[in-house]
Amino acid sequence: MRFVYLIVFAFVVCSCSLVEIGGTAGSQKQDVWVAPGTGDGNGGAGNTGKAVCYITGFDYPEGYDWRADRQAGSVKCSLVVFADMMPVMKIPVGESHEVGWEPDMHRIIDGHLYTDWSTASETVIKKDGQPLFRYSGREMICGMTCDGDDVYILGQNRSGSGFCYRKNGEPVLKKESGYVIGGLQHTSEGICFSYCEPINSGNGAGRYYFVKDGSVSQIAVREDIKKIWDVVFYNGEVCYISDMTGIDVPVAVCGEKMSAVNLPKSARMLACRFIPVSDNIIVEGVFSADGHTLTSGLWSDGVMLMMFDPGYTVSSMCTWQSGLCCLLSSSAAGAPAKIFRFGDMAEVPCGYIPAGNSPLAVVNGILNVGLSSVSGGKPIVWKDGSVQELDINGYISSVAACGPTLPMKESASCQGLQ
Repeated sequence: MRFVYLIVFAFVVCSCSLVEIGGTAGSQKQDVWVAPGTGDGNGGAGNTGKAVCYITGFDYPEGYDWRADRQAGSVKCSLVVFADMMPVMKIPVGESHEVGWEPDMHRIIDGHLYTDWSTASETVIKKDGQPLFRYSGREMICGMTCDGDDVYILGQNRSGSGFCYRKNGEPVLKKESGYVIGGLQHTSEGICFSYCEPINSGNGAGRYYFVKDGSVSQIAVREDIKKIWDVVFYNGEVCYISDMTGIDVPVAVCGEKMSAVNLPKSARMLACRFIPVSDNIIVEGVFSADGHTLTSGLWSDGVMLMMFDPGYTVSSMCTWQSGLCCLLSSSAAGAPAKIFRFGDMAEVPCGYIPAGNSPLAVVNGILNVGLSSVSGGKPIVWKDGSVQELDINGYISSVAACGPTLPMKESASCQGLQ
């Protein structure tokens, strides 16, 4: 079943008032469409002073069964962008267009659509459907962010170990071995990320490094550190979550401050990461409570803020000021997905599920969640409890908030919480 990766949008050009933006027959520009007045990348935010809700999804011909997608690769497919529920762009998808079907191969940054594609020997980056640059090597994009006209990319080698950090396609830092921890952080002090170079010791040990504005420094970890789960830059300090010898729970370290992540009795942490918010740094984790049931929790300074219902784990998350919102899924058959909004819990409407890697965002204080129909109907956008149908035949792959004071600067990590 390819529900998450091959679900698409039906998009009727005449009803959306889209116009062609040039090109001759056979050119790549020919099939890229934008709405009149679109092109500055802010979706009208510059006129209103508010953030804009961007939604992306895929578009198949009307009547096509996008859930089964039996004609994958041969049926016409488009990637569509909406700004505040209004269509603003439509881009053809497929090998000949070098635009992928997978949700993790596109993202909205500062109101523009960036896509990546891997050929047999290259990685191709496009902006709003037009080629931006391409470079040798097949990379999985772990992070992408922009600073003015400069585009920064963190890519993990698809065919082996190693990664490369690039500016406008040109290597800034390249490693033939090792792996990225998390993704890119766009902070006031520069663009940051971390990575690990394993040591051939047979016990999984490694050396950990932090990169800020292209400058590399080794993380000074304690000798009793066995493994580092995540690294972030917060309040001028490098913070990491680690497993330590002799301690059964992970330990969060920020400068001189250490705090054990307290787990329920007999529980074991399986994955964890940092979630920085405006005035705090929170740990999100997935743990096994009884050896079988997977459950998610949130911690601050080692104290559990929230333990979600047994069997429910966080599938995606967003932040707003000092609050958190997330989507929760259950491994139990038929159990509904749930929406956690600033401490309140709601069930996803019956017959819908979240799809894609980042289907939620808080826009001007309102939580927007893209939900797709399990029966093949039209998707909906959940807005603080009310719903609005999107007139397409397919699924919503991402939701993002962009605006003059709230640009979407960070992308999903390579690892996430599996």
